[in-house]
Amino acid sequence: MALVIACGSVLGLTSCEKMLRDMASKTSADQKAADTTTVASSPAPEAPKAPEFEITYPKGSKYAGLTPPAGAKANPFEEIPTIIETHKDKANWADKHADIKGVLLQNGRKDYLFVLQQQGANEMLRHELFPHYYQDMGNTAVLNAIGFYTEQLVEAKSEDSELIYKCLRALNGYWEADKIAKVALTTAKRVQARPITSAADTTTRIGSYRQIYARELKKMAQRLSANGA
Repeated sequence: MALVIACGSVLGLTSCEKMLRDMASKTSADQKAADTTTVASSPAPEAPKAPEFEITYPKGSKYAGLTPPAGAKANPFEEIPTIIETHKDKANWADKHADIKGVLLQNGRKDYLFVLQQQGANEMLRHELFPHYYQDMGNTAVLNAIGFYTEQLVEAKSEDSELIYKCLRALNGYWEADKIAKVALTTAKRVQARPITSAADTTTRIGSYRQIYARELKKMAQRLSANGA
């Protein structure tokens, strides 16, 4: 207010208003520049993290997207995540394996078993069994468990060709060659018969790797067959 009075007495009202407008414009410009600098220096938001794996569903499955069974009192697709949370700070993978295996046995006659099989296999193979396998490739307990979860993926008709390929590589010499060849070829044919319905089927990591490893599985089956599997 004092500035307005002083300005008016020295310059006159019109000149005073112009000076005040100029000051306001400068302040606004300075603030805008400061805001622009702040935005430019702020870290860019992180891109959404890609899913670690995809569950394979039959076409038109009512369980797609982990949709729980209609009328279920408890969501069965939360059982394995609960087990994972329970064992997250525990070093003994065998206890987690036993609990997951128990869930699979309890739901053995359910039509949504294939979802549980893939949930359990992905958790155990990716986060427990492969880390132990790479430390000791001759550990029969680990190899036996890898074999168990490979069979779960096959029964569930999983199209995760990358994971199944890694399992079969680990099981080379532990499983019979003809069994490995059969699983490799069956999985490869299933993946290659999958219709390409969107860009994600070939451009995302999961989509492109699915096709790449399907070809590798086919080569694996051919090599084993050529060697008398």
